[in-house]
Amino acid sequence: MGFPCIRISLSLLILGAFCGTSHSYATHASAPTRDIEVIRRDVCIVGGGASGTYAAMSLRQLNRTVVVVEKSGRLGGHTNTYIDPTTGTPLDFGVTLFEDSRETVDFFTQLDVPVAKTMPNGGPIVRIDFRTGELVEPYPGNTTEALARYGQLLQKYPYLAVGWDLPDEVPEDLVMSFGEFVEKYDLGAAVELISLYTQGVRYWLDYPTVYMMKLVSPAMLSALQTGFLSTARHNNGELYEAALEELEEDVLLQSVVVNASRWDDEKHWLTVQSADGELTMIEADATILAAPPSGAVLDGLDVDESESRLFDQFISAHYYAGLVRVDGYPDGLQIINRGGDTEYTLPLLPCTFMLLPTAVPDMLMVSYGSEDPMTEAEVKAAIMEDILGLWEAGYDIRNPEWVAFTDHSPFEMSVSGEAIEAGFYHDLNALQGHRNTYYVGATFESPGSSAIWRAVGQLLPSIIEGPLTRKG
Repeated sequence: MGFPCIRISLSLLILGAFCGTSHSYATHASAPTRDIEVIRRDVCIVGGGASGTYAAMSLRQLNRTVVVVEKSGRLGGHTNTYIDPTTGTPLDFGVTLFEDSRETVDFFTQLDVPVAKTMPNGGPIVRIDFRTGELVEPYPGNTTEALARYGQLLQKYPYLAVGWDLPDEVPEDLVMSFGEFVEKYDLGAAVELISLYTQGVRYWLDYPTVYMMKLVSPAMLSALQTGFLSTARHNNGELYEAALEELEEDVLLQSVVVNASRWDDEKHWLTVQSADGELTMIEADATILAAPPSGAVLDGLDVDESESRLFDQFISAHYYAGLVRVDGYPDGLQIINRGGDTEYTLPLLPCTFMLLPTAVPDMLMVSYGSEDPMTEAEVKAAIMEDILGLWEAGYDIRNPEWVAFTDHSPFEMSVSGEAIEAGFYHDLNALQGHRNTYYVGATFESPGSSAIWRAVGQLLPSIIEGPLTRKG
């Protein structure tokens, strides 16, 4: 399906239609007069990750027109798949598993991508302190019993299942640090497992407990026992390849919003620039931000005071993942980084989290986290140092070589416990629909794809019954 569009003079558009908006268009004012394509859609979706793609497909099913603006050259966000050129084997090194939920099954079915039940990685596990190369013993205690206690505590807060609809008086347990929560309820034996399924957050014990509960939810605990879902062909990227084929020209890849004018009960105008400098104007009745509200994403939007007051409170973690080929790595061995002298044996950030075997011999999936931003070169060097340091633990490994790398930053955006207690998420929820703009994604739910899709599904009626109804 092609874009219904018109072409107008760029100079007239800049000097006329946007007179008096809060963002200056001076950056383009010196450009020579030329025609610019204007795309008219019901909804403009900024970001083509899990939430943006799902929102686009769902709105299309409801006979609404959409356009997705995605800065990278593909859809899928944190979903990364590498195809080994020698064996043709797909290797997922971003999103690897999905919750077995109605939303997941329906979305995969809609795109004709078969799914299969899968359990988390099995095989032998070795705990090593990557700082010293020394083996680390498991934290003492009964993990099963500690997880059961944690699961019982989760049942007290059913409103955490979807979104951030917290009570006016937020329970103390939710805003205390996770370290205090663990000590209060004697959950130390469960900390290792919880940390492995929350890679990429800031230091675990300092986090407000509510974030850990959103990440390791009742659905997650259930999946640990009954299994997750993955694509039957072990290529999670094919889900988004199928979505791109379905959406076709309703996606602008390698493109960013550089200017915007968003008003209540009026058309939105967004100027989009492609990687080659081509400008496109989007006219829409509503905008969905499906990307983290930070950095360059906000630079292109006409953010007002009520929006910036909230977005400026967010802090984020930095999460990196990749594939490394390592000669001599033991088949099937999982090596996790633990601290020999730290609380609950948690590794100290920044650090490599773990080395996982893949379906290709001598190919490892690696992950790394930090609280402060790091360059790709710095992360790669740190991981290589950790891998080579395994010599100290007695592993005869050789010739580590990078095959693939991705930066998931900003990751798991959060605010302080004090901000949560003061009603931050009540105010954030109130932004939904403000200036006919809606927000989806991990920042407004949690990083799990299935939870994100569930939250998008609950939000869509507000969009349909709001600006898309009023436009008539």
